[in-house]
Amino acid sequence: MKFTQLPIKLQKAFLLLALSILFISHPINAQQHETITPLHEFFQTNYDSTIIYHSWSNWYNAPNYLIVAKQKDKLYFFTYTSPYKNLRGRYFPGNLLQKFMEEEYKFKRTVPDTNRYLLSKDILQAELSNNWNELKAANLWKLKDDKYNLKSTGNCMIEDGNTNTFHLISKRDIRILNFYEPDYWEECLGKDINRQKAIKARVTFKGISRED
Repeated sequence: MKFTQLPIKLQKAFLLLALSILFISHPINAQQHETITPLHEFFQTNYDSTIIYHSWSNWYNAPNYLIVAKQKDKLYFFTYTSPYKNLRGRYFPGNLLQKFMEEEYKFKRTVPDTNRYLLSKDILQAELSNNWNELKAANLWKLKDDKYNLKSTGNCMIEDGNTNTFHLISKRDIRILNFYEPDYWEECLGKDINRQKAIKARVTFKGISRED
């Protein structure tokens, strides 16, 4: 029996299950958040300073970048993310979901570069300047990684949380910082200036992108 001959309810159930499986992290991307890609090298070559924010988890660790770049006196904001990442659990008639699944798979297999997933967002320079100053105040280049990403310390434990990764790109080098569930560790372990500044930087990026 062909797929299209199955009852509609079974078709929906199969496609939703397949999409859910697809959106779970693919092993090939497991360390992609720590890898220097052609996209990083592009920004290092063509901009004076760039900060990439990446929020990821074991459930979805494909590139999901918010990018602020500075060249001379001008600032730019970009995104590099999948347009299909929020479709898990949804159904569309006409086998459209299957097409989306195929495109999501292509995205996950694509090495980040200046391809069709890199998009520029039109944001006022005055607004971006304020955001850049907030990121500068966080002094990200001098922060130390959160060392509690082993997921348990003393009475504190958390599983399957989100990691906040910052890619700090300058002409001189590329530095990567990881902060695993910094809000939780702030509450459980007490105040830490590195986590606090990472949280503030995350809030700034979310504000630029209008994300909650």
